[in-house]
Amino acid sequence: MLKGRLRIPESASDILEGLETIIIEIVQTFNPISIVVTGSLAEGRFVRGLSDVDLLVILGRPVPESERFMLRTVKDVDVEITLVSVEELKRAVAEGRDFYIQALRSGIVVYGGDPNDYVGC
Repeated sequence: MLKGRLRIPESASDILEGLETIIIEIVQTFNPISIVVTGSLAEGRFVRGLSDVDLLVILGRPVPESERFMLRTVKDVDVEITLVSVEELKRAVAEGRDFYIQALRSGIVVYGGDPNDYVGC
């Protein structure tokens, strides 16, 4: 699922299977519209020991505060998961919130449709 979509440095190739497991769990639990890998991994700047993995999960429903942020670990790498509704994402982009704008511009969709189709960035 991920190997052909992400430029994974050799030093991080051992996290692919665990990352795919997390994505499958997110799909089964939240039924997202889209999942985007963003940040250093998407931009080819991932450095083992310094970088984490950022996932933006876009839902077609409001996200309760208790579900908004999750932290998982694959081997020694933190996986930061941010859940947001389409409406919240539109608002965040309109407000100029950098994390969301960068996710739309340079993120890599690993599940579902292109979020730019719903947001336009």
